Amino acid sequence: MKIVTLALIACALLFAQEKKPVSQSKPPAAASLPGIPAGAKEIEPGLYRYTDPEGKTWLMRKTPFGVGKWEDKPDAQPAVVQSNVPVTITDLGDSIQFVRDSPFGPSKWTRKKSELTDEEKAIVKREQSKHSGASSADNKQQTEKREKQ
Repeated sequence: MKIVTLALIACALLFAQEKKPVSQSKPPAAASLPGIPAGAKEIEPGLYRYTDPEGKTWLMRKTPFGVGKWEDKPDAQPAVVQSNVPVTITDLGDSIQFVRDSPFGPSKWTRKKSELTDEEKAIVKREQSKHSGASSADNKQQTEKREKQ
C-alpha cells in the first residue's frame, strides 16, 4: 500500500509541473562578446587589423568561440646570441674543428670554412681577435724588455 501511495504522489508531481517553452535565443554571454569593428581591415582570411582611437593597433581573429583580440607588436629582430660557454677552435686547413664543453662531455664538430654559420663565423672571429690581441700584447712586452736592456 505504501508503494502505491508513493507512486501516485510521484505521478501527481510530474503532472503538476508547468512546462516552459524553450527559447531559441542566443545565450547572454554570446551577446556580450565584442565583434570585429567596422573599421577593421582583413589581412588574411579570418584575421583583421584595427587601430583604435588611442592609436593602438590590434589584431583580431574569428574563432569558433568568438573573437580573439591581441595587441599588434612588431617582431623584434633576433640578435646573434653569443654564448658564454668557451669554444676552442682548431684550424684544419680547409675546415675548422669546434670543441665546446657540455654537461654530457665535450661536443665536437667540424665544418668547412665555406659552410660556416653566422654563429660559427662570430666564434672564429672572436677567437682570432683574442689570439691576435694576445700576440700583439706579447710583442709589445718583448719589445719593451729589449729596449730596457
